[in-house]
Amino acid sequence: MAKGQILALGFLVVIVVSVLIQTSPFSSFVENKFLDRQFRFLRAQFPRGISNDVVVVGIDEQTFETFREPLALWHPYLGDFFKAMAIAQPSVVGLDLVLPDRSYDFLIQGHDRKLLAGLLKLKPVAPIVLGQTVDERGKIRPLFAPLVSLLDSNALGLVLLRTDSDGTIRGFRSSVQFDNSQIPTLAPLMAKRLNLTVTDGLINYSYGTNIDYVPLQQVNSWFETNDIAQLKNIFNNRPVIIGSVLPFIDRHNSPVLLANWEPDANLVPGVLIHAQILRTLIANSTLQQVSVFFALSSLLVGTLLYWIGNRLKLGALLFGVFAITLITLSTLLLWQGQILSAMTPILVALLALLTRIGLESGFTFFENRRLNNSFGRYVSPNVMDEIRAGNISPDMVGLRRKVCVMFSDIRSFTTRSESEPPEAIIALLNRYFNEMTTVVHFHGGTVDKFIGDGLMVFFGAPNHQENAAQQAFDAAKEMLKRLDKLNQELETEGIKEIKIGVGIHFGEAVVGHVGSDNRHEYTVIGDTVNLAARLEGRTKELGYPIICSSAVADALDSSADLISLGETPIKGRASAKVFGWKPG
Repeated sequence: MAKGQILALGFLVVIVVSVLIQTSPFSSFVENKFLDRQFRFLRAQFPRGISNDVVVVGIDEQTFETFREPLALWHPYLGDFFKAMAIAQPSVVGLDLVLPDRSYDFLIQGHDRKLLAGLLKLKPVAPIVLGQTVDERGKIRPLFAPLVSLLDSNALGLVLLRTDSDGTIRGFRSSVQFDNSQIPTLAPLMAKRLNLTVTDGLINYSYGTNIDYVPLQQVNSWFETNDIAQLKNIFNNRPVIIGSVLPFIDRHNSPVLLANWEPDANLVPGVLIHAQILRTLIANSTLQQVSVFFALSSLLVGTLLYWIGNRLKLGALLFGVFAITLITLSTLLLWQGQILSAMTPILVALLALLTRIGLESGFTFFENRRLNNSFGRYVSPNVMDEIRAGNISPDMVGLRRKVCVMFSDIRSFTTRSESEPPEAIIALLNRYFNEMTTVVHFHGGTVDKFIGDGLMVFFGAPNHQENAAQQAFDAAKEMLKRLDKLNQELETEGIKEIKIGVGIHFGEAVVGHVGSDNRHEYTVIGDTVNLAARLEGRTKELGYPIICSSAVADALDSSADLISLGETPIKGRASAKVFGWKPG
């Protein structure tokens, strides 16, 4: 399959996986967690309140200390609360608690009358919404009939909250279906009583500051002392919700901290979430998803990063710009009451980028393997590495470099080849060169060429080496050690041993491509090469297997093992000071 076809198939896979991510529960989970962080950021950095904010009347532990009877017998206290509200004149009153479904007059004569009297006082002043719930069978639990008849059936709102799969409350419904009937919910019904437009959606937790509550017993105390000013100051023309703020009753996970008296608790009383729903509706800021076109566009842009993934730095830069832009835009839209999914497109963009990088890595791997299979035996590993990296190309010009050149040659090989079969000579040369090139490559050298039984090697190119002369000298010594082992093997096979001479010189040379348009090689040329070849030719006469120039000796970390051979005549040039080395 061609590269272009593989890339097209890869992009198709990215598209399919992106759709699966978009529709998966994981996407919803990630987006919800990010939305929670956005809410916390906006509340902390850009707090905004609303006029005539919701007032929460709380039933706390002290309330139960003050009112000693069971909650079902609080009719007189709730009646006084309604009378207090009649004085305060709030805009609407909602109960996030469920009143009894029966009379308790059989316990205390006239008990119900006090609750009904309070409701009668409040009814002409402000709309009332009574809380309603379901029983253990999932059926709507009825309220005491006189309560319903005193108000009307449209004054009943379910106190149930909509919980997401992770246990957090982020959205609300204006009504819930039970027995083929749509039953309204508490806060939306209160909003309708305020003549507000109500649509289902997500709660806008960016509105409002943390909530304090007024204890129920405090409200009743102001009523008993006829503190009209205080009641009007706190409650006049404001929505009021009464409910439990006890530590372990009716608690729910909230994306943000709502309770001002519990600054570190995400488990908040349900009455505060009802209050936040009402805040959202009062501010006309129910959160809605942006248009499908806009959402799909962000996903599409994320997938397009696939086509620049072959340029890693540019791809990483554009991914960063895309992610930051999308997060910023999403937060700005949230401030305006719209939700733009940011995390899913970012995940898709990351998937697209990593997929392309993975494919390009695969292409590179197989191309390298193809090059190794095709040319790995023709050039040295460091040259192949430079070719892969694009540092060596056919049109590159020669460069002057400091290199160390080594020539090695088998002594008396011409005589040997005349007396032995060609097949045996070739097999012997292959064994010998295999051992020698392994040593050269280990020390970072480049095999330039094989010249009959000779070997030309250079160090310091194409890869830079801190001390090319030292690498060459160490390689030459190890070549002799490897040759000893090879000779031991040859002796056991009845084959005559091999002896070599090595010449080394360090200096400046030109490194680059030499040849015609159709055939060229990566090599070094210059006087440094010529002198190294001449030094190898003097090894037999001087009686040392390794001969090096003074330039090599000066560059070595330690030249203690070298023997100075003085000035030696060099064929075709002036004499040179040379040094010899032989195994101890």
